[in-house]
Formats: sequence, C-alpha cells, structure tokens
Amino acid sequence: MVKPITKETLFMNVMELDFPSKIELEHWLETFQDRIWTDDLMAELSKAGLVRVTVSQVWNKENHRLTRVFEYESEKAYKDCQKIIEEKVVPKVGKNYNTKYRNNRGIVLHDYRS
Repeated sequence: MVKPITKETLFMNVMELDFPSKIELEHWLETFQDRIWTDDLMAELSKAGLVRVTVSQVWNKENHRLTRVFEYESEKAYKDCQKIIEEKVVPKVGKNYNTKYRNNRGIVLHDYRS
C-alpha cells in the first residue's frame, strides 16, 4: 500500500539482501512481508519515527538481490526502531533465510521531489 508522505525523512538505511537462489527471493517476497513485517509491527515502528519503507528487486545484476530502504525522522528514530527490529524481526529472519545483508546508513543531504 502506498501512503502519502506526511513527515520529512532525515535519516536513511539502505539494505541490500542477496539470496542464494531465485526461489528463496520469491519465497521472501511472498511470505516475509506478511509474517514478519505485520501491520502491528509497522504501526509500532511508525510511532517510533519510521517514515517509509520501500522494497525493490534489483534487475540489472546477475544475482538475486532486493533493496530495502528505511526512512526515519531522525537518527534517534532510527535507533529506537532498531531496538524494535532487533527484538521482533531479527530472531525470525535467521531461522528461515540464508541471506547476505549489507547496510548503508546516512543523513539526507538533498531530496528532489517532482
């Protein structure tokens, strides 16, 4: 579901997820969102300062990769959300997926919107 942006994004985390196979990537897309990133969890993260999450499939590489972009109101919001994610998401991920993760975190310097 796409919602209008009502808060400014000041801090971001861009995560790359590499899957060993197309089957695992597709399984993640079909099940991970509904089972782990539930509406209740997303509401809790929003209350803690999460502004937006975007998932995209990388198509210009010879691998099975998704990117997941988290946008936060502030670095504090990021840290508060990480506590929730560590508690409610991380324990479930390792049990089901053999995925390699890379994270890049930063502050927004320029933001063009048309």
